[in-house]
Amino acid sequence: MARRRRRRRRRVSPPAALAALGGGFLALSLLVQAVREHPWIAAAAAATVLSAGGAWFYLRSEAGRRLAEHERDIALTDAMTGTEFEHFVARLMRSSGCRAVRVSGGAGDMGADVTGKAPDGRRVVVQCKRYTGPLGSPHVQRFAGTARDIHGADIALLVTTGHPTRQARDVARRCRITLVDRAALARWAATGVPPLP
Repeated sequence: MARRRRRRRRRVSPPAALAALGGGFLALSLLVQAVREHPWIAAAAAATVLSAGGAWFYLRSEAGRRLAEHERDIALTDAMTGTEFEHFVARLMRSSGCRAVRVSGGAGDMGADVTGKAPDGRRVVVQCKRYTGPLGSPHVQRFAGTARDIHGADIALLVTTGHPTRQARDVARRCRITLVDRAALARWAATGVPPLP
């Protein structure tokens, strides 16, 4: 049996470590000297860094607040009927720049609850599943069987208020179905950016 070669850890040589340490001290001393000689420039730089950090924190917290608001809006879908949920998704598509959006759900729709054109012209076919629990792989499999071959989808979206199982996500990935779960739906409502591949 061939022996596995042990990887040798690279050791930093003492001269290299001393050079790096000396370089760090030199940079620090130059910074201190620059602050002493030009206090106004240093103060302006510090103010810029602080204001940029404050703006970043504000924007991040504001985005989180908006997302939380839309999460509450998504909770409203739990009381909707299936048809009301289809119209809710159609409104989201229109507000996201999709064109020729049509709700076609009902008996005999063969999985196409909402259809439309993406902003870039691709045909979007959507199946809506207003669930509060887990969404299993059979739902994804049935939609995968009709979305492209029957409805001619360039993009197939399965939008649910529920929580797709791991198997459902695996089938969706294999069949090129974009799963829009509850969290992704909330992000879509919050940002106005459709989750299109």
